[in-house]
Amino acid sequence: MPQNLDIAKDNERFQRLFERAKLAYISIALIGLITSTSIVLINNPIYMHDWRGIACIVLALVSCIVYSIPMLLPDPGWPPPLYYSLSLWLGLYLATILLSFIDPTFIWNFYLALGMSSALFQSRRLLLAMGIIALTTFAFQGLLTWPPRGDALISIVGQTMSFVSLTAFCMVLQHMIRERYERNALLQQLAQTNTELEAAHRQLAQSVSQEQELAVLRERTRLAREMHDTLGHALVLISVKLEAAQRLRERDPERCERELESTKEIARDSMAALRASIANLRSPALEHEHIYNALGRAARELAQRTGLHITYTLQADLENLSELVVETLWKVSQETLTNIEKHAHASLVDLCISRHEGKILMSIHDNGVGLPPELYQIRKDESLVYTSPRGHYGLSGMIERVEGIGGRLSLQSSKEQGTTITIELPLSDINQLGDNRHTSLEVLNLAQNQ
Repeated sequence: MPQNLDIAKDNERFQRLFERAKLAYISIALIGLITSTSIVLINNPIYMHDWRGIACIVLALVSCIVYSIPMLLPDPGWPPPLYYSLSLWLGLYLATILLSFIDPTFIWNFYLALGMSSALFQSRRLLLAMGIIALTTFAFQGLLTWPPRGDALISIVGQTMSFVSLTAFCMVLQHMIRERYERNALLQQLAQTNTELEAAHRQLAQSVSQEQELAVLRERTRLAREMHDTLGHALVLISVKLEAAQRLRERDPERCERELESTKEIARDSMAALRASIANLRSPALEHEHIYNALGRAARELAQRTGLHITYTLQADLENLSELVVETLWKVSQETLTNIEKHAHASLVDLCISRHEGKILMSIHDNGVGLPPELYQIRKDESLVYTSPRGHYGLSGMIERVEGIGGRLSLQSSKEQGTTITIELPLSDINQLGDNRHTSLEVLNLAQNQ
């Protein structure tokens, strides 16, 4: 903003100076026209007794009007339109020719016409106007004779040098003014670009802040869903069992004891689920833990806890992934493994992550009972529509997380073949590796400790 103000002030100062210079030149030209006309009429009083006096006054008045037009009309800009320039120049040129026909003294007004040309034309047009004015001046002076006389050649050379010097000076002045306008235009464009860039930076910072807030809200929503699925249901069940045990305490002590033991088991399972949820909050990206180690640790813990036989295959060049992609891989894999542990009744789990055609692919397959078919359907474009059962949000949360970064989640499930969940994540936010390394596979067979 200060740069814009400086440019505007500089332009305003220059415009004031330019207007003053133009007013001074026009004033000098008008004084010259009036003076030359007065001198001719004074030196030739006979002109006032015939048409020549009236013609001199009228033509001088026309010349003054032509010179005054730039001050009376709005500034047409630089360079002026051709019709505007030609109209003024021809008007002044013809008036000067007619005055020169009346009295040869008026031929010096062609220098005023040359000055007017510098304000109307540039480059080649200015040179053409100068040539026409010079030839016209030489013609009225009788210098264009054949064979040329020595004194005529001297006069032509001298006046030509004057015309050329004046024209060169005007062209240099025009060049300086044009460069100044171009420089100011570039500065204004630069200032505007800086302003737009600052606005873009502010908008980007605001977008980042909003994205961070949205990520926090998404994580809170996920935690709320997970706590509702685990702790919420467990606490309700514990409350019901405790009330039943309280009623059975005197009537059936043995059954009361069994209810209490069952309640204790539910409480222990809830604590384990709570610990698992807290562990899931420790993202490998935030702890600077490689995705290899994080998934290996999670697989070993799940195998030891449940007795599942787990294999996983990781492509070797899964490095330099963005935190957003690593976070999504981690969260989706943990949610899927948790669902397998709770609902699949599976004995085998296979997890595979690879890079293919600019995408990260993750596939998790189990040989369990599959999902109820009434909970999901696949559209014609192979997109997944999932209907969460009341109080359960795991799969719908994974879909939202994957699609939130431009990915895609697909699902296949049946009682005979179990369930396979596949996600595709774009690599637009991933720093591509510089070399093309061979793929190595690491296959670990994990089982419950005997």
